[in-house]
Amino acid sequence: MTTTITETEARDRVEGYVRAVFAVLPAPAARELFSRNRSECTDPTDNGPAGRYEISATYEVTGLEPDTFTAQFDAVVDWWQGHGFTVLTDRRPTDQYVFARNERDGFDMSLQANELGKLYLGATSPCVWPKGTPEAAPEAVVEEEEVAEAPEPERPRPRRAPVDDEDFGQTSWSDGGAAF
Repeated sequence: MTTTITETEARDRVEGYVRAVFAVLPAPAARELFSRNRSECTDPTDNGPAGRYEISATYEVTGLEPDTFTAQFDAVVDWWQGHGFTVLTDRRPTDQYVFARNERDGFDMSLQANELGKLYLGATSPCVWPKGTPEAAPEAVVEEEEVAEAPEPERPRPRRAPVDDEDFGQTSWSDGGAAF
């Protein structure tokens, strides 16, 4: 199986692309994190194996007036085209949405405005192994055959107390959420 960059490298590259594209926007622009995700590639477009993840981040771009969005879209598309990205979807002027992919590294970026006057800039990695290589499959443990002595008779074990149904519903079964 082929190696990939690590999740940390993917996250860094996602953030790097966002910073680089954000730099082409005019000075009043600011950005606020809207979402950051780590999603398992359960149905990867490259037909690769399970256990890999896509890393993404989306930022709301604030401080810009909606009547300037057309110029912002043009500036972002120009940057993409000058930095190895190919625009795969451009729904302008009907919708304010463009989507591009970097052909060298497979990272995707999008820029979208909505009817509420909000502008969002995002980037997503291709599917990557968490540590850059597939996890090793557990090897089968071969036990040596031992000559066993006669086993001791099994002693009765104390029974576990029955589960109270009321406690069952109050038990937290989550692991507290996966953080990356």
